[in-house]
Amino acid sequence: MQKMEQQPQQQSQLTVQNSGSLSFSSQMSKEDEEMSRSALSNFRAKEEEIEKKKMEVREKVQAQLGRVEEESKRLAMIREELEALADPDEEGSWCCAQED
Repeated sequence: MQKMEQQPQQQSQLTVQNSGSLSFSSQMSKEDEEMSRSALSNFRAKEEEIEKKKMEVREKVQAQLGRVEEESKRLAMIREELEALADPDEEGSWCCAQED
C-alpha cells in the first residue's frame, strides 16, 4: 500500500520538476534575449562613440594640417626673402659688401 502511495507522489514531483524546468528554460531564453538586446545596444552606443571620436580627431588633424601648410608657405616666403638679400648678383649686398 505504501508503495502505491509513493508512485503518485513521485509522478507529481516529476511533473512539477518538468514544468518547472520548462518554464525555467523559457525564462532563460527571455533573459538571454534581453541580455543580447542590451549587449547589442551597448555595442551600438560604443560604436557611435568611436565614430564621434574619429570625426573629432579627423577634424583636429585637418586643422593642424591647414596650419602646417600655411606655416610652410610663410617659411618659403621668408627663405626667398633671405636668398634675395644674400644674392651675390645684387650690388651692395650686405653679405658681400667690402669695406675699404
